[in-house]
Amino acid sequence: MPDRTAADVADVNDALLQGLDRDSVLRLVARGVHRGLDAMACAVSTLERDGTLVVRAADGRVRPDLVGTRVPVANSPAGEALRRREPVVTDSGQAGVWSGSVLGPVLVVPIPGLERPGGVIEVADVASADSSESRRFGAGDVCTAGLFAAAAGMAVEHDRVNTDLELSAAVLGAPGGEPLPETLRRLSAAALTGTGGPAAAIYLLDDNLTLRRAAGTGPTELLEDGAAGAAPNVAQAAVASRAPIVHQHVHPEGGRSGTTSPGAAQSSDGPGHGTENGAGPGADRRTTALVCVPLMSRGVVLGVLCCLCPAGSYPGRRELAYLSMVAGKAAMTVDSSHLVASAQEKAAQEERQRLARELHDSVSQALYGIALGARTARESIGQAPDRIDQPLAYVLQLAEAALADMRALIFELRPQALAEEGLVAALGKQLAAFRVRHGVRTRAVLGNEPAGAFKVKQTLYRIAQEALQNAAKHAQAHNVLVRLDASPTALTLEVADDGVGFDPGASYPGHLGLRSMRERVGELGGTLEIHSAPGKGTRIVARAPTGLWP
Repeated sequence: MPDRTAADVADVNDALLQGLDRDSVLRLVARGVHRGLDAMACAVSTLERDGTLVVRAADGRVRPDLVGTRVPVANSPAGEALRRREPVVTDSGQAGVWSGSVLGPVLVVPIPGLERPGGVIEVADVASADSSESRRFGAGDVCTAGLFAAAAGMAVEHDRVNTDLELSAAVLGAPGGEPLPETLRRLSAAALTGTGGPAAAIYLLDDNLTLRRAAGTGPTELLEDGAAGAAPNVAQAAVASRAPIVHQHVHPEGGRSGTTSPGAAQSSDGPGHGTENGAGPGADRRTTALVCVPLMSRGVVLGVLCCLCPAGSYPGRRELAYLSMVAGKAAMTVDSSHLVASAQEKAAQEERQRLARELHDSVSQALYGIALGARTARESIGQAPDRIDQPLAYVLQLAEAALADMRALIFELRPQALAEEGLVAALGKQLAAFRVRHGVRTRAVLGNEPAGAFKVKQTLYRIAQEALQNAAKHAQAHNVLVRLDASPTALTLEVADDGVGFDPGASYPGHLGLRSMRERVGELGGTLEIHSAPGKGTRIVARAPTGLWP
């Protein structure tokens, strides 16, 4: 084999090991065959379920629109090669993907597949300029193309298995928007769909590294007997080895049982040892094969998928590839669930800390002031009755402030409150708390509750919170205006103060409020305007589509 062809074959194999997609691998195949045979061009097509060929990759002198075209196989050299499952050489390129653009012969090599051929590799030659005859494809050319055809078959079958899994998920209901146990149950059912086995289950590792069943389909007690009763425990062995393991159990009258990895369990003839049903030596009606595939995500084992094969059969490469795909999807689902739970816990912790600060800065301080004012009022009753009005007024003022703060905090703690009471009520409560807490005069021009999607109203409410917080911390304002305007297609929120103002174009490291507001409204397709200057106050205007129109 020439060095260049050997290097091209190695590139294709590396692409398969790296898990590149089918078309990327087939492009490398087309390039390798074109260069290895020193031909005019090469096209690689896959055989679809409807019996037609679709060109997936091409290299050499080909028309630009060749890739993606659909080619019928009836009465064509490609169809003949697929039916005979052996290479075919034609005298000219009048038929097939070349559409009359090829003068010389065409070599058609079938791509192998498991249940049906994977497709064809077509190599085109041209007649030389000084002769009416072109070179003939020989046995060496067929052998070279065959090397690439085997790799192309692996890429096509991997893609088909992935497609089968997606179809099963579509039939069973796409995981993602449902509770984790239901998603895992659907995936365990998908394992049976692809293998025809009687039972499957998914086990997850708990904090003590013990496998506990999270979901299952079929008579899982039979499966658990095989998984836990075998010596060694097959499921734990798969977790420890981080690789699929097949345990073939022959019932007592059969006289033997054994645990092997898929590679060790296959003969040189391939999976199933060439039989139609995948049965290996001794795999008769008394034999049960148990497959355990670890659930791996980001290099960590999360659990294991266990599946019983049909009685008397042994899993072939297709079944093992399918179960690996199911296990991979289950691992991603479990890992995503863990990440979501972790993010939710982190968000809850941050929210608890924020509320603790709010309670300390507002309510607890108000309650301390109330206690102090009440004590002063009690002492004034006996010593200076004419001065009792001042401490009582102080107590009343602090009590009102504490109540307003508590209403605002309780509103924020109830996720459904904004949806139930509306944006206008939410802004009113926020302004009341702001007024009594900071002693700033407020004015609200809110009108009636506007029509708008909940996400839009929630975003505007958060922007108002942030703007009022900035006015309290930095603006030193005496007056604050909050205005809400609505049109059929958009909502506009305005928060203005008469404070010290600032330069909107300057950088303020550590102050993320304005950027947060821009990001929030930007996610809705809206805009944020900031009008301010030193000594001129600040006006923030947020506009967002209502979300009720496309």
